[in-house]
This record gives sequence, C-alpha cells and structure tokens, in this order.
Amino acid sequence: MMYSRIVVGLDGSELAEAALRSGAELAKGLQVPLHLVRIADLATVHWGATDASDSYAALSQEMTNEKAAAASYLDVMAAPLRDEGLTVTSEVRTGTAARELLKLSTPTDLIVVASHGRSGLERLLLGSVAEEVARKAPGPVLITRAG
Repeated sequence: MMYSRIVVGLDGSELAEAALRSGAELAKGLQVPLHLVRIADLATVHWGATDASDSYAALSQEMTNEKAAAASYLDVMAAPLRDEGLTVTSEVRTGTAARELLKLSTPTDLIVVASHGRSGLERLLLGSVAEEVARKAPGPVLITRAG
C-alpha cells in the first residue's frame, strides 16, 4: 500500500516533536508529502469536552489567540523540514484532538501520533488520543512512544 501523505498530530510536546521526526523520515523515504496538524483545544481545558463548550470556545478571543499561536508553531516546525526538501503542508483545527485527526484523514494517509504513556486514573480521566485514533482511523496509524 502506498500512502498519499503522512499526517502528524502535534500538541507542542517534546514527545509529539519526536513523533514528527519519525513522520518526516517516513515521508522522505516514501517520497510523500507531510501534513502537520495542531488542534487548538481550549474547550477541554476550560469547560470539559462537549459540543457546546467547543462552540463557546471557538468564539472566544482566547481561541483566536490560540489559533494564531498554533499556526506560527506549525510554521516553525515545518521550515527545517522544507529545507530538507520535504513537501510540508499544515493546518490548525479546533475541537478535540482525536476527533479532528480522524475527520481530516483518509484511508490512504498514515497518521503519526505520540503516545504519552499515561496509565491508570490519569488515562481514564484524560482519555488517550493515540488509542482513539488507532481504533477509529480509516487507514494505518503509527504510534510513537516515549523513551
């Protein structure tokens, strides 16, 4: 199976940036574009994850600021990869990370996500983006782990 692109979800963590390195190596080796995604997800942080809180958060000035910061973060991440000769696109989305990654991906994409290695109560409360994406993705998923 040939991938049409490598999609990497970035949350600003060092772990996700390590996953980006894996995604970039694959994109280079397979000669396919790399698509970087940052989900501006204020709703979960401030109000819990519901559709109403998503809508409310999207209207806020804070979300406008968050989206601008996310876009410049993606530019910073993409620049050295473009310098290496990779084709890199990026997008900022709002909502919950797993849901948005699933919405934008196609069966021919390879999604690369980092697993933060949470367990027990913390994982139960926060959920696992990597786990949900792996369960529901239309195509293959590469989960990179800490350490």
